[in-house]
Amino acid sequence: MANNKKINMRNLLIFIVATLLTLTACNNKKNQESQPITAKTDSIKLVDKATEFLDLFKTVNPNGLHIYPPTWDKKGNLNKTPFEGTPINVDKFSYVNNEEIFINLPAYKEGLSHIYAIGKFEINSEYWGLIVRQYSQYDESLVQLLLWNKKQNKILKGIDLADSFGDEGWFFDTESWISEYKTNSALKIVTRRKDSEFDEDFKNRTFTDSLKTSVFTNGRFVENQNDLSDTVNFKLKEWK
Repeated sequence: MANNKKINMRNLLIFIVATLLTLTACNNKKNQESQPITAKTDSIKLVDKATEFLDLFKTVNPNGLHIYPPTWDKKGNLNKTPFEGTPINVDKFSYVNNEEIFINLPAYKEGLSHIYAIGKFEINSEYWGLIVRQYSQYDESLVQLLLWNKKQNKILKGIDLADSFGDEGWFFDTESWISEYKTNSALKIVTRRKDSEFDEDFKNRTFTDSLKTSVFTNGRFVENQNDLSDTVNFKLKEWK
C-alpha cells in the first residue's frame, strides 16, 4: 500500500509539472504572436488612411490634358469645369499640414478657404502626381501638380499649372498642357503665361508672354524656356 501511494503521488507531481510547463509555453507563444499582430494592425491603419486620402483624387488620363484656371460668374458662383475638385478635410488628413505648400493653411483650418482634390495619375513606381486647387490672389484659382511620395506617404512640392487674376488694369492668365506622358518613362509639361497691363492713365496697354517646359527628372521638375513662336500651338482658353 505504501509503495502504491508513493507511485500515485509521483505520478500526480509529474502531471502537475507537465501541465504548468504546457501552460507557460502557450502563454509565451501568445505573447510572441500578439506583437506582430499589433504592428501589422497599425500598419494597416496607416495604409488605409493614405488610401482614403488618395481616393479623394479621381484617376485621370494625363495625356494631352489641358489645365486651365476656374472662373466665376457675376454672382460669384464657380462655373462648371473639370478642375473644381473635392474639398479636403484638413483636420482629418495631416498630409496637407505644410504651409510651404499650402500657404493659406490657417484659413483652411478655420473653414474660410479650401484645398480641392482634382485628380491623380501615376508618374512612376515612386510618385503619384496629385492635381490640386487652392487659394491664390483673391480666389481658389491656383491649380497645381504636387508629388505624392508612395514610400513616405508624403506630399512634396511640384509646379503651378494654372491661375488667373486681375486688378486695377492688370490681368494674367496661366495655363498648362501635359504634352508628353508615359508611366515610368516620361512627363513633360508646357506652361504658358500671358500678362496684360495698362499704364497709369489707362491709355496704353502692354502685353508680356512666356512659354516654358517642365520635365520630371530624378524626382523633380527641371524647367526650360521655350521660343515664343511655339505659342501658336498653345492657345489660352481664358485669355480674352
